[in-house]
Amino acid sequence: MSMEMILGAIGLLVAAIAGAFGLGHSRGTTKAESAADKQRTEEVVAATNAVAERRVEATKGASDVQQNISHMPGNVVDRELRNNWTRKT
Repeated sequence: MSMEMILGAIGLLVAAIAGAFGLGHSRGTTKAESAADKQRTEEVVAATNAVAERRVEATKGASDVQQNISHMPGNVVDRELRNNWTRKT
């Protein structure tokens, strides 16, 4: 074996090892990005569900208030508004 062949083999081996590390790094990056995307999607779904639940609760509360007010005589509604919605001084 000549010196050029030995150096060529060593160079080829170093290039193969460097390529393997690069390929492993790119696979790891892809996995990490995929996991981050999945987590973001799950967070968006959870936030959307929380907003929907709050909206349902607010709508139900508003409906209950509207029903209570419709069953009260006008002067009772006026008194409740004056007592609860006037500015405290």
